[in-house]
Amino acid sequence: MSGTRWRRWICVWVMSVGGLLGFHVRASSWDVPEDMLLERTFRVDAEAEVVAELQARSPEANWGEAGREAAVLTVLLNERYHQEVVLFAGAESFRYSLHLGRVRPGVHTVRLMWNRARSAPHVPMPVIEDFTLHPVSRADPEFLPLAHSPILYARPNTVGRFSDIPLLMWYEVMRAPEALTIRYSVVFSNEDGGTETSALMARWGRATDIEWVYAVTLTPTGRVLDARYQGPRHRPRRFRGRREGDHPLLLVVSDNNNFSDRGRSPMRFALRPIPFDTSAVAREELMDRHPWTYRIMAEELKREGKLGPTVRIGECIPDPRRYVYIEVVADQRDAGLSLAVKLAGDRTWYTSDLGLAYFKLERSGFLRTAIPLPEGATASRIERLLLRCDALEAPRPPRAGERLMRAECFVRSIRKVFLLDSEFRPGPSLPIRIDPIRLRIGDLVEIWP
Repeated sequence: MSGTRWRRWICVWVMSVGGLLGFHVRASSWDVPEDMLLERTFRVDAEAEVVAELQARSPEANWGEAGREAAVLTVLLNERYHQEVVLFAGAESFRYSLHLGRVRPGVHTVRLMWNRARSAPHVPMPVIEDFTLHPVSRADPEFLPLAHSPILYARPNTVGRFSDIPLLMWYEVMRAPEALTIRYSVVFSNEDGGTETSALMARWGRATDIEWVYAVTLTPTGRVLDARYQGPRHRPRRFRGRREGDHPLLLVVSDNNNFSDRGRSPMRFALRPIPFDTSAVAREELMDRHPWTYRIMAEELKREGKLGPTVRIGECIPDPRRYVYIEVVADQRDAGLSLAVKLAGDRTWYTSDLGLAYFKLERSGFLRTAIPLPEGATASRIERLLLRCDALEAPRPPRAGERLMRAECFVRSIRKVFLLDSEFRPGPSLPIRIDPIRLRIGDLVEIWP
């Protein structure tokens, strides 16, 4: 084998798992190409969706440094390309959740390959520390959400750029008497177009991009009644594309991560979707529960030159650890809500909207915003917090037969007020509790202390 890529003899011993599920893994040995990291052979006795947990690290990698962003793995299932895994956590040992999709009864093989061409040029071969496979049978409640989860093809202009990658996918289930709807959403590491970074922080309290991807309505027996995806300009469109099994194939087509059911790219992702309920929290709560998303967000901003000493209208913001993050529950009617904080020993009021109407919270529901603070500020220095309600457009006298505009902001509660610590973990929330407040346009109300 001298002079070829076949240099190593690897014997992988794997313990049998899931006997009650009829899932078996056998030890095997083989000649392996130089860039193969792992091969696993398994058998399932009944049709199943298979998910995997990969513990891995990418030595010398750093998501925030150009040329050292990450190593990339290619996953082969039964000798066919299945997906890529970007080891965005770098040298840190990290658990990545994968979805291998539907398999029939019988023996199957998974291979993990180091994709040198897709990896950053200055990172060595990654290290696989653990790899476990879990079959999910039709009898399992998780089967349907797994079976219909989308496979995402990378936006073509991100391939090789380590930009706007999907970090997390979650699903929500809405039940009706004769049907259920499963809706899938994704947290992307950033967005290259659409809303500038300073506005993202003001309007959403993050610089990641969170988008709903696909929603499918099923009968109790699993027959598809309706399927839609989020098309360009955030418009829902009926899904008419291809599927692998029940998995819809979607391509990211816009710089703000909207989708199409047509087209492919050389790289795709199949994340394991996790259940998450947004009926009583903001979507950003998922980031709070997975605080590494804040770090990846910040590192991508740094690499793209979007971090600076002060906030500027546009793409440049301070370090995300210099922001106070606030979650409110509010309903707006033809008005925009903003918040401001004052620090002890500082006469300045720091605002979420930076004085711009476009940066105000005009949506209703569970909302996040973030306010940039001076370097070194801590949550304990927050002395006062206020709410302000403003008209989004210049008021005008009502025309004949038209009712007077009743613009207002109805703030139901303040759910969270926190800063990130040095490791990008959300710190303790200030204990702010308020009764519901109705503000007319122009009202300014102090709610803390």
